[in-house]
This record gives sequence, C-alpha cells and structure tokens, in this order.
Amino acid sequence: MLTRPGQPGMSEELSASILDRLGVPIFIVEEDGNLRYANAAGADMLAHGGPLRSVNNTLCTDDMPDGERLKSAIASSCADGESQTILMKDEGGKHPPIAMIAPFRNGADTHNAIVLLRCAAETNNGLLQSLRQLFHLSPAEAAIAIALAAGVDLLEISQARHVKLNTLRSQIASIMSKTGTRRQAELVALIARLESPI
Repeated sequence: MLTRPGQPGMSEELSASILDRLGVPIFIVEEDGNLRYANAAGADMLAHGGPLRSVNNTLCTDDMPDGERLKSAIASSCADGESQTILMKDEGGKHPPIAMIAPFRNGADTHNAIVLLRCAAETNNGLLQSLRQLFHLSPAEAAIAIALAAGVDLLEISQARHVKLNTLRSQIASIMSKTGTRRQAELVALIARLESPI
C-alpha cells in the first residue's frame, strides 16, 4: 500500500500535492525497493507502462541489467546516504531515461530512497535547446553533455546510446571544444549553471 510523504512542518496532503505537481515520476521506496509512495506522474507510469514498473509492490524494470543497477543504487543510497544516478536502457537509443536516486529519511529510524525519473528529451528540453543554440552542439552532443552533468559514467552512456567508447570520447572532445571547456568537471559546472529547476 502506498503512503503519502510527510515533512516536518508540512501536512502529508501538502507534501503530496507539491510532488504531484511536478511533471516527472517520483517514487519513495524502502531499501529493498518496496514502493511506499508514487506521485501522480509516477502512478500514471505504473498504470500505463514505462521504464519503471511495480511487481508485488516492488519498483523494478523490464530490463534485467537496469533492474539490478536500480536495486543496487536504492540499497546503496539507503545504506550510505549517497545519491546515485543511472542511465537506463532506451530501445530507441535517442533519449535514454535517467534515474536519480537519493536518500530520504522518513522518521528517526527509517531509511528510504526517493527515485526520480527524468528523460533528457522531455524534462531537459529547455536545456537541450540552450546548449544547441549557445554552443552549436548537435542533438546527440547536447544529450551526452546532459548525461555527463547528471553523473552518468561513460560506459553507461555508450551502452544506452549504442555507440562505441571511442566514438563517445570523440563526441565529448567535440563538446568540450565547442563549449570552451578543457576538463569534464568544467563542462559539468557549465551545464549546472545553465540547468533550470525540475
């Protein structure tokens, strides 16, 4: 059974109302992936299909490697209190979804994780357009830059985009040349400055 999240100083209804207004799927799960809450976009995804689904009230995926990485990221985030980001498989290969997992403390002793699902094409359209216009990046280069800024590693990006690592490295070199950055950290900082809120 899904519950509503409560925050100190906020009613559960108000907290849920705020999360429901965000147009991205958000889930709160226990360490084992047991689903505690889904906002309106998340509940819609579970009802109509998407990269994430619920089986026996456990958040999972259809893709086995993605499912294992999601399970591991949730457990790690709950145990270590560290945020995790994974790039999920996308059959079309153009706009892979990004799952962002962060620790979420619910009461004094209960450790949960919040899972937010973003798709570069949908939730970062403004940022994609800004990168393309400001730096003359191709659509692929802009999507790669956003994935790098989200903390996704090169191997995951290459697998999700169905390109070889050498090809990806060439694309990153082109991105850095066009943006005037010399290191990946500079590129990430640049994108963070441009990125609009969810």
